[in-house]
Amino acid sequence: MSCALTRRAAQVEPGSVLLVRPPDPFQGAALLSHTRPMNLAYLASSLRLAGLQVDIADYEATPYSEEHLGALLQRLSPAVVGFSATTPTIGSAAGLARAVKRRRGDTLTVIGGSHASALPKETLEEFPSFDYLVRGEGELTLAELSLRLREGGAGQDIRGIAYRSEDGVRVNPSRELVEDLDSLPFPARDLLDYSLRAGHSSRGFSNALRCGELFTSRGCPVACSFCAIQATFGRSVRFRDPLFIADELDRMVREQKVNHVVIADDTFTLNPERAAVICEILTRSGIRSWNCDTRVNTVTPELLRLMRRCGCEKVAFGVESGSPRLLELMGKGITVGQVENAVRWAREAGIRHVEGNFIIGCDPSETREDLDQTRRLIRGLPWSFVSVSVVVPYPGTPLREKMLAAGLIEPGVPWEDYVIFGKKPRWRTANFSAEELLEYQRSFTRSFYLRPRYVLEQLAAIRSREELGYWTRAGLSYLKWYATGKM
Repeated sequence: MSCALTRRAAQVEPGSVLLVRPPDPFQGAALLSHTRPMNLAYLASSLRLAGLQVDIADYEATPYSEEHLGALLQRLSPAVVGFSATTPTIGSAAGLARAVKRRRGDTLTVIGGSHASALPKETLEEFPSFDYLVRGEGELTLAELSLRLREGGAGQDIRGIAYRSEDGVRVNPSRELVEDLDSLPFPARDLLDYSLRAGHSSRGFSNALRCGELFTSRGCPVACSFCAIQATFGRSVRFRDPLFIADELDRMVREQKVNHVVIADDTFTLNPERAAVICEILTRSGIRSWNCDTRVNTVTPELLRLMRRCGCEKVAFGVESGSPRLLELMGKGITVGQVENAVRWAREAGIRHVEGNFIIGCDPSETREDLDQTRRLIRGLPWSFVSVSVVVPYPGTPLREKMLAAGLIEPGVPWEDYVIFGKKPRWRTANFSAEELLEYQRSFTRSFYLRPRYVLEQLAAIRSREELGYWTRAGLSYLKWYATGKM
């Protein structure tokens, strides 16, 4: 490790850790989902268990200014400031780390998140304002690193970190994933901001609801070619004990007054028997409603009926394409027939909202015939919502490697341009330019949402003044996006 960094580490006194979510360029967009930083809440609870004082600054909820950050640093005097960033916010996080260095030069900065996990060496080389990098699952690694720094050590031998040495950036061996998720303390929700925020927690649910996010598992065993979760969790999936979930739900209702739960698992019904047990727990929890994401090949009519009886008001399915050829190329592990069955069963079960998520350009070889099949699947099923995004070649995904090898990504694309909405892509596919990808996105979205019948059905289903306000804001935001391409 460099002499300068070693001296700084030796000067760290017992003190707090400040965890920061950097601002998102679209954090005010009413069309998009805005959720709380549960990853930081999990990190915070593990740091507390290690005996450290922790605070969270969520600059997606609080407008960022260097003066605000400076006041926090003066009040808290943190020994360590940790940032969690995705690919489009990694540059923003580095800018905040530079601000930390300007205000408190001896404070150590740590970066984690999906981008850092995918590109550990490159991230530290590109952004010198980060002193350390935590890759993969961060709770145990960040706690060990923070304690070591507090004690004056440099932490070169800690598994799961990267750091600078005199010979350049060193990336240590990976840390094993936490086998028993219930060994982790519940996330520190008391540090999160529960004030009203823009948009929705999940499409269809106004943020006027008292929403709370809940993880009942981590990871996904399916290696979809476009999915960046592989950089953090690989292809593993681990489940929590329903008894611990019941305890956590009880605390969410009592302490945060939550009345709607967003189950944030990648695939809630991956184990249908376990999902049924959790449904019954949700019924007894005192919440009014909940929603989840899952896969079309892990639901049955019986399970969907149980979910509805237990308060489920929305289920979202990741579909991506209506082309059997592309579903196979992506490694989705589903069929068009399973999509049709799952949507029909969810509707027959009486679930209020059924959402389908689709990607234009989900494989570089996509053709007009493939897109026509996707359009037919969107128009031919009774979805409540569809999300149609343009492909993003995130670091750490097989899709990115495929597109780089084919020369489909412009050189030097800024990381902040790696967004699914609001900017023109700086990449193309084999058959479509960036402009054509955007036009397909607008066309598919327009042909679904601007149908008079759809608009009238949604207006007729409005239950309250809050819902009316939500739909009005979302509708105006959609029209702005459609007209200008901006959020």
